[in-house]
Amino acid sequence: MKRCCASHADWPTLGSHLVRDFRDVEATVVVRELGAAKAAATGLGLPMADALQMSELIARHQLMMLTGQVSDGARLDPESHSARSQLARAIT
Repeated sequence: MKRCCASHADWPTLGSHLVRDFRDVEATVVVRELGAAKAAATGLGLPMADALQMSELIARHQLMMLTGQVSDGARLDPESHSARSQLARAIT
């Protein structure tokens, strides 16, 4: 995934870069996504530089999905399973 900088010195700098790069998204939404990404990364106990990098990737991906730049490809169990429904009918 393309990043704007090799690294960011702090959270405000990263936030301002994300707001700049996603002008079509309200700043409050960008801040919300960065906050969620920061909570995930810092919750792992990562060093600051690593937490900033991971947070940028998480936030950028979320913002890119929100703006339609990438699609949400993850699907949990998207298929119907006829064997499971047959088993349920057999039990009842």
